[in-house]
Amino acid sequence: YESMNGFYPTTEQGLQALVTQPDSDPRPMRWYQLYKEMPKDPWQNDYIYRNPGLKNPNGYDLFSAGPDRKPDTTDDDWGGG
Repeated sequence: YESMNGFYPTTEQGLQALVTQPDSDPRPMRWYQLYKEMPKDPWQNDYIYRNPGLKNPNGYDLFSAGPDRKPDTTDDDWGGG
C-alpha cells in the first residue's frame, strides 16, 4: 500500500483499506485490492492498527489485543516471536 501510494492508511481507514478502496482523505492514487478479507488474530478478533502509532509514533502500530481482547494490556501480541 505504502509503496504504491507514498503513505499508509490512516487509523480511521484502517486495515480495511487493503480490502476496499478508502473513500476518505487521503485517498490512494493507485489502489487495488490486496486482500479479499482481513485475516483475524489467533483469537478470531480484528488486529489493531494505528497510524501514527502510540508505540511507533513515526510509523504505525499493528498488533493483536491478545486473549483478553482488550488493547493496551499486558497480554497484547506484537509479534516478533
